[in-house]
Amino acid sequence: MALDQWDDETSEPLRYTVRLMIKHPNIDPAKITQTLGLKPNVSGIAGSRRVTPAGKVLPSVHEVNLWSHSFRVERNRLFFMDVTKVIERLEPHKDFLLKIIDGGGTIDLIVNLPGDVNIGSTLSWREMARLCALRIDLGVEVFPDFN
Repeated sequence: MALDQWDDETSEPLRYTVRLMIKHPNIDPAKITQTLGLKPNVSGIAGSRRVTPAGKVLPSVHEVNLWSHSFRVERNRLFFMDVTKVIERLEPHKDFLLKIIDGGGTIDLIVNLPGDVNIGSTLSWREMARLCALRIDLGVEVFPDFN
């Protein structure tokens, strides 16, 4: 997904993730994996123990069924270009995604940015309209200790 580009000001490699997260009261995460053709980094069934991607068991349980896949990107400054690529990958599954929303679920596309690098991008109104058509919410999070 990435372009060959570095941040000249900091000599730090540009990096971020684009995370697709689906929550639903009862859809089987395996159905999401099968339909989208993406392996989750995190998934869980409502009532089951939460586990971090590293395998650490947390003291809480999943409130709803959860499925999440993260695309890690390096050497690209324009992170919304990769959001557009994810939109393109999801559009053929529009009917499935709308059923998730209509069934009480949520779909989030979240850009996770490092807090130690100057990085920015613009999402055009056309791309926002495509997200709206899929009823996907867009989020941006900044992590000072990204790695």
